[in-house]
Amino acid sequence: AQLKGLDPDDPQYQTLRRKQEQLVAAREVHLQNLFEEHPNSFFTTFKKAGQNPEPREVRSPDGRIDTKAQLALFRRDFWKNVDFDDERLLRTPVIHNKLKRYITELTPQRPDSIFQSARLLIDQVLDKPEYFKFFANWVVLNYDPQETSLMDPEAVYVRMIQEYFTKDRAFWSSPSEIQALQMRAGEMAASLVGNKAPDVVSKNPKGQTRSIYEIDAPYIVVFMYNPECDHCIEQTPKLVRFYKEWKDRGVEVFAIAIDTEPEKWKAFIRQNDMDWINVFDPTNRSIYKKYFVDNTPEIYVINPDRTIIAKNLKVFQIEEVIRRDRENQG
Repeated sequence: AQLKGLDPDDPQYQTLRRKQEQLVAAREVHLQNLFEEHPNSFFTTFKKAGQNPEPREVRSPDGRIDTKAQLALFRRDFWKNVDFDDERLLRTPVIHNKLKRYITELTPQRPDSIFQSARLLIDQVLDKPEYFKFFANWVVLNYDPQETSLMDPEAVYVRMIQEYFTKDRAFWSSPSEIQALQMRAGEMAASLVGNKAPDVVSKNPKGQTRSIYEIDAPYIVVFMYNPECDHCIEQTPKLVRFYKEWKDRGVEVFAIAIDTEPEKWKAFIRQNDMDWINVFDPTNRSIYKKYFVDNTPEIYVINPDRTIIAKNLKVFQIEEVIRRDRENQG
């Protein structure tokens, strides 16, 4: 606390740094003595598990500390002091707290990074059943689409389920539970960010067949809604206003009504002046295993390459997503 706000060149800063280093060194000696005096005690196992690894000094070619490489190595070393043969640690706060920090603080909150960090850890404990069960379930539960605001949590969920929640590995689940999880993951898999956008062929209010892939506009907003959903009633007028501003700037909306009735669907279109492409399939077969909907409304954005570039959006976020993609397209 005393170091904060001081310039590194300030003599007081240097004095405090030396004092800090002395305190840290004294603490390390104290712990090491405890560990040597009580090598077989659970206290030693517990205390060692809670220690952070020493940050490694990694320098870039220009001599500066490479913080990204340093963090990657710190993350890789993070579990080296944990004795995975001792299941008692799972009954203490140390494992949960360490896992939470490892996944949510030390790992960039992007689906690929989260899964890579999870796999790096879980693959170390595949032969330690209780740790494997705890780690796998914690990641899946925390990145269930209903439990997080991450842009594409389905990407984490799908890869975790497909990799670890199998009949051969998920010993704690029944065959029916595993089947249900695999089915849900399969429904999500086609519409992950970065995937080619699946086509949807369905009928408009006049009974004419419409398709996402027949649209010429560079950007397509896939809007999935229910006419009686409160959030849909709130977001639809906002999307209408966005569309009126952007329809001549390369954006089309493909709106898919779900879990409703034909007359309610048509009335909702009239009430909200939804002057875009509207379709409805009472069976939902046209969207099954194509665009996953956990809660309505669900918004996907498709770019000129017909790749899904965003999902789980509010209307106000669509413009920024399109602007960024245009910048990336050059």
